Amino acid sequence: MRKLIPPMVAALALAALTVPSPASADPGPRPAAYRLDCDGQAPGSSCTVVASGKSRPNHVQEFVATVRTGEQVWARDTIYTREGQARSRPFPLPAGNVTVDVSVTSMPEKKAGTPLRLMAWNLYVGGTINGQEKTGQNLAQLIEYLNEVNPDILFVVEAYGSGEKILDGLNAGRAEDDRYTAARLTQPEDYSVNGDNLWIYTKLDIQQVYPRYADEEISSFNLGGARLGLPNGKHVHAFSMWTWHELSSNWDGHEAAVQNLYGMPRTKTDQQLAENDNFRRVAMGRAILEKALPSFIGDDDAPVLMGGDLNAWPHLDWTEQFKNARGHAGMVLPWPLTKMFTDAGFTDTFRHANPDAGRHPGRTWSSLSGWRSAPARIDYVFTRGEDVRVLGSRIDDRRLPRHQDSPLDDPYPFYSDHSSVITDVVIRGKGTGPDQPVVHDEPEHAPGVWPEVPAGTRVPPAELSATASTYKPGAGDPARAVDGNLTTDFHSYYPGPPPQPHHITVDLGRVRELSAVRFQPKLRYDMNGTVRRGVVQVSDDGETFRDVKRVEWPMMTAPNDVDLTGVSARYIRLRADYGMGGATALAEIIPYEVNH
Repeated sequence: MRKLIPPMVAALALAALTVPSPASADPGPRPAAYRLDCDGQAPGSSCTVVASGKSRPNHVQEFVATVRTGEQVWARDTIYTREGQARSRPFPLPAGNVTVDVSVTSMPEKKAGTPLRLMAWNLYVGGTINGQEKTGQNLAQLIEYLNEVNPDILFVVEAYGSGEKILDGLNAGRAEDDRYTAARLTQPEDYSVNGDNLWIYTKLDIQQVYPRYADEEISSFNLGGARLGLPNGKHVHAFSMWTWHELSSNWDGHEAAVQNLYGMPRTKTDQQLAENDNFRRVAMGRAILEKALPSFIGDDDAPVLMGGDLNAWPHLDWTEQFKNARGHAGMVLPWPLTKMFTDAGFTDTFRHANPDAGRHPGRTWSSLSGWRSAPARIDYVFTRGEDVRVLGSRIDDRRLPRHQDSPLDDPYPFYSDHSSVITDVVIRGKGTGPDQPVVHDEPEHAPGVWPEVPAGTRVPPAELSATASTYKPGAGDPARAVDGNLTTDFHSYYPGPPPQPHHITVDLGRVRELSAVRFQPKLRYDMNGTVRRGVVQVSDDGETFRDVKRVEWPMMTAPNDVDLTGVSARYIRLRADYGMGGATALAEIIPYEVNH
């Protein structure tokens, strides 16, 4: 049944649509009355879906709203409430003919289901930052962060000797009915060199830890799991996983994005990029999905929950729909490994809850060494089962605010080199449904291939010169920051750069009326020296400088622009207060002057 709603604006065709009922829903979804609440009519206007159903005493309403243009989904929300109305999260109004699908299911409040918070995280050698952090402070803060997230099931990769410490830290001060148990999944015969890789921590009852699986492709270093009992007497199957890291596309994808964005010759074609998964990972995926999981689960149709690090990019993010998203650089990449999971009935929970890959790239690599150009999402929480409802999912990549005053924060902005993935779900059946605020991912930025060129006329490189307080002679000369060549870099002296702040000063040749200046981070994979914090200064005489703007920039290779409207000067200086690795590097400093 389709209920037509009068369009708000001529460009919109809106409808409320019944969603097919899963076999377990009783009663099934029904159409819901709704309105689209927008702050404007143009594409990009902020909108929410406000849906209404029939409120019933002692019942919970499940509202589902999906916003799409044709087959392309741009927003999705599943909301549980005891009220007769629900409001979706905000989303930008898509361009073109928009369809809104809305349904509501009412169920007795004691049969709304069991809420679970799932979390997947690669801990980078047991929370020691690959052994670089030897005081134990990072691991202690990591455990504090885990306690704040408070997952019901935690899928861990690279426990590497910290497994018991994490369990003790999670349980310190907890009430008896809120304690964790844990299963070390990687068996000794598989970690004699690399360490005890996979663990599961959970507040649920561990009914069975599945025996070691090993064949020519995988072992317990790559997959392990357990049967977990739910409070309502049913159970789920939970698995931690890891697939091979070599020949991942973190480097090749970044390089291809840079080459496309700046018109450089491609090193690898789109198809060659996607084929990187065929180096071990696809074979491992087949072993996991076609051999190991069936050997553990058999024909049991209970929900399956999986989390881990695949070292592979998500095919759902790199479709035609998102080829012009920021950092995608026009590429359509049919990544085979993650598609295997979708084809096997699994839901990529982060992308399900946040279907717009332009606004929610979900970067998980690397919160330590930089995000580079193309968004690398390699860590996942997957679910499978008719009774699973995904409510929300987010990526965490920054220390807790109370930890950001720590000396660890500058060199290690997060507790690991991987972001964590956190997903809230409900397992339909007996239970009172969600009992805490649902996690939501914050949009990263407005869509767009790359920032637009600033207003004004670029000052020709031939009219510029540069000096610096520190530089590597030859390989990092400051002249390389004004040579018009994005493949050359200015770099502070190395090895062992002098303490920051560092300065690089551009002489514009004469006093100019400026409109903006663009600071282009270096475009190589190695982001050492990428400026995070500093001050842009100007001068007329090269001796006395005045501050124009304090800047704080992300760990990305996208250009950073500073508005200089109303500023006249001959010299522009960047004082780099902190750069990654304690160094300072830039590919180009590009001044723009006012058009006359």
